[in-house]
Amino acid sequence: MSAEPALYTIRVDGLLGATVLSAFPSLAAQHQVAQTVIVGYLDRSGLYGVLSQLEMLGLDVVELSRACPPSPSPDSGS
Repeated sequence: MSAEPALYTIRVDGLLGATVLSAFPSLAAQHQVAQTVIVGYLDRSGLYGVLSQLEMLGLDVVELSRACPPSPSPDSGS
C-alpha cells in the first residue's frame, strides 16, 4: 500500500445521517438503496482513521475499493 493519497470508495450498511457524516468532513457521501457510499482522497493514515471511526460507530463496512492511478503511457518518458 502506497503512502500517497488515493481515491477510496467505502460502502457502509445503512443510510447515514448528517450527524454521523459530519465525522468525515473531507469525504463526499451518497445514499444508494440501504447503504451509504463515502468517497474521497485519503493517504494511509487517513484511511485507517476513517476505518477506525466507522468501527467505533458500530458501522459495517461492506466494500472498500481504491481507484487505480492511471499508468504512465510509454510515450510520456517516465
